[in-house]
Amino acid sequence: MGAVMLILLLVFLFLFLHRGGVLPSAPAVSVETPAKMEEKDREPFSLELQLTSLGETVYPAASFSISFDPAKLEFLGISEGNVIIKNSESISGTALPEWNVNAERSNETGIINIMYIDMTGGKNAFSKELLREQDNVLLLLNFRLRGSVRAGDILELSLDDAVFAASDEAESLSSTAGTLRTVNGRIVIGDSK
Repeated sequence: MGAVMLILLLVFLFLFLHRGGVLPSAPAVSVETPAKMEEKDREPFSLELQLTSLGETVYPAASFSISFDPAKLEFLGISEGNVIIKNSESISGTALPEWNVNAERSNETGIINIMYIDMTGGKNAFSKELLREQDNVLLLLNFRLRGSVRAGDILELSLDDAVFAASDEAESLSSTAGTLRTVNGRIVIGDSK
């Protein structure tokens, strides 16, 4: 009877992961939702892209693909967060990652593609030992509301893909493989009364 239960559990786990399910204990990347905004708000604002944890290996590359409505939001670019990476060339042995993004292209397509690649093969990589519970902001996504925004709009920011790549692909964290959870963000536009 115990063997049958074990087989059923393994089949369930395989089907769960195969269908895009993500284990609840998996590390997560999330777009933090701001307080309710008003349609008259036209000042730039930032949303945090946060990371909960990492695996035991080092990750020399990371990428994120975030979709948004470019008719309602203008993507202004990114700002540094507070998650640091190893850096063999700095005095402290750490540095902030240098993310790559093309804001102009993002506004044309409605997809923000962000990437970090460590060209040293792991000397300047993300690692669990450098991630702190309070210092978990990978980067800031900078936006401005467009004139087409109206009260009652709900502006979704969807993390379509997220990856922390390791040298050994089996140790990589990926939203499509179910080893990295994603939490989407949304901006709610309220009445300006």
